[in-house]
Amino acid sequence: MKTNPFLEYIIYDVFGEVLPITFRAMMGAYILYYEGKAFAIVEKDELYFKGSEELSNWYMSRGSKQFMYLRKEEETYLDYFSVPPEVYEDKIMLEEWLGVALSVAKPPKPRKKKKVS
Repeated sequence: MKTNPFLEYIIYDVFGEVLPITFRAMMGAYILYYEGKAFAIVEKDELYFKGSEELSNWYMSRGSKQFMYLRKEEETYLDYFSVPPEVYEDKIMLEEWLGVALSVAKPPKPRKKKKVS
């Protein structure tokens, strides 16, 4: 699977010692999983952690911006928030932010099987 250098830095250097992370490509970005739970997105050179409507103020007050992409030429926002570089460079802050992200991360919904006719 083709990756980018920033993704490899996040997976191996930032989380390598802390968590066994898996990932998969999705629409030009990468979804990061811990124990089957999606907790982060890497898009280009940006890391976003999982949040929620309730946690948006927590993230925004710390300088985050919400993940946005264009869908049919309209801005669509997901409950993921940017992680400032100083967070993933500081193990104590990283643990705090990671705890917040994992507190709302859920396993993926089971895929519905297609009916074969």
